[in-house]
Amino acid sequence: MTTVLVPFAMPVFLVLLVVLGPLLALFLWWTWRRKQRALTQFVRARLLPQLTIGVSAWRQQIKRISVWAAAMLVLLALARPLWGHVEQDSRGSGIDVILCFDVSRSMLATDLKPNRLQRGKLAAFDLARFAKGDRLGLVAFAGSAFLQCPLALDPEAFRQSVQSLDTEIIPEAGTALAEAIREARQGFNRESGASRVILVLTDGEDHEPGAVEAVREAAAEGIRVFTLGVGSADGDLLRSSDPYGNPVFVRDESGNPVKSRLNEELLRELAEAGRGFYSNLAEPQAMRSLYDRGIGVLPKGDFAGGKVRQAQERFQWPLAVAAVLLLFEILFPEARRSRRMRRPPPIAELYAADSTSSSSRA
Repeated sequence: MTTVLVPFAMPVFLVLLVVLGPLLALFLWWTWRRKQRALTQFVRARLLPQLTIGVSAWRQQIKRISVWAAAMLVLLALARPLWGHVEQDSRGSGIDVILCFDVSRSMLATDLKPNRLQRGKLAAFDLARFAKGDRLGLVAFAGSAFLQCPLALDPEAFRQSVQSLDTEIIPEAGTALAEAIREARQGFNRESGASRVILVLTDGEDHEPGAVEAVREAAAEGIRVFTLGVGSADGDLLRSSDPYGNPVFVRDESGNPVKSRLNEELLRELAEAGRGFYSNLAEPQAMRSLYDRGIGVLPKGDFAGGKVRQAQERFQWPLAVAAVLLLFEILFPEARRSRRMRRPPPIAELYAADSTSSSSRA
């Protein structure tokens, strides 16, 4: 059996639904009890059946349940459920940005919490959030490099590609910066007219030679290169897991624990050669600052983004059912309709009969 997970655009309303659902049910039950007590206080118990001829308790409860269910469905509609996709032609005016993401084993260092890899992913998600209208692509690299996500006006595809990154997707060890730069260069379309940017996210350690030359070649083609350092100058000992899942230190050929440090000098040199600048991910709002001061101010171009999968909102369904339930609550009578049901006697007659009965007993 296949389970269909329905995401929500505003999941905060699901929290309200969980919290307010029991509270609203308790409130409706409390008002029902208050109503019953009020009737017994103002009407004698012997007269109550005569005054409520045909009134059904279960019908009253159904009306209250309808109000409760309608309120829950309104909150569900406000959460904006997303189900299914529709493909649309997309056009945009922006910048072409390819993110070169380091997935070498040194990205498992924990000098940035929870580790460099996860912090880098969060920075990539921030890039997708800031770069509205820009085309984004992704190159993953370690000992080799490959294009993980081609340039597209589809931030969701970019985010999914980033989410799938880990240190096992490229078996070759090392940090092939030069190969990553060349792979990114091949991913651009020169005919778009948009500014082209390569953003390198790495700790810069264990790099192979030729990275600076590769950046200069890209700059000669009009491509700007920015670098984002992940890690700290003090570094951290690399840890891994043994076959039983226990944490162990990564050791070199001599058996010594391997310590990984951020190579800021190299990253500054790369950014200078690429006519960009260097930022450290440990700085507050590093990605926003890099985008606002560097990438976002470059000239934009017009381009067609091809087909984009757009999630479809289904808030209309729970909202329509809520409207039907409210209409049902209004039209559904509390009293049963029966041809045999006689009209209740006037209140004055009931009180007179009750007084006579009381006098005869006296």
